[in-house]
Amino acid sequence: MKKFKKPLLLIGFMGAGKSTVGQALAEKYKGKFIDLDRLISDSEGRSIPEIFEQDGEFGFRIHEYNYLQQALEDYDIIATGGGIIAFDKTFEYLKTVTARIIWLDAPFSKLYERIKNDSNRPNAQKGDESAVKNLYLSRLSRYNEIAFIKITTKDTLTQTLSEIENVLFANDQH
Repeated sequence: MKKFKKPLLLIGFMGAGKSTVGQALAEKYKGKFIDLDRLISDSEGRSIPEIFEQDGEFGFRIHEYNYLQQALEDYDIIATGGGIIAFDKTFEYLKTVTARIIWLDAPFSKLYERIKNDSNRPNAQKGDESAVKNLYLSRLSRYNEIAFIKITTKDTLTQTLSEIENVLFANDQH
């Protein structure tokens, strides 16, 4: 049984803390949490890099679109992958969902520090810092277009959770 009236959908670039924040919110409010990349990987029986290698990024984005719909039916809090907004079909779908979409963000330098050595992030491994920064910059307008609110994750987890709670409770959206 879902805990919230509307699911919370956490979006943002790689390294923004979507999974960490999602797990913490789920624990605090006894909600059902899923990391969408983990759902895809577990369901497909392959790692995200393997899916990218075997199906290409387009194939991965199709999986992401399909599993997102399932996750929105079954979970209270969903942490998406950083590129969830890259596929037009998913982006347009996100504009129609009844979820509260929260954009988690931090300064690019902090995001890059968190992801630069993570081999489980195919798009971060494709290029140097400049290429990853260009990818980040190319996604900002789409995150902004669909987000209910933008929250920074540059500080502590406690501060991030407090900001999210202030928004949710101020608007009675949980």
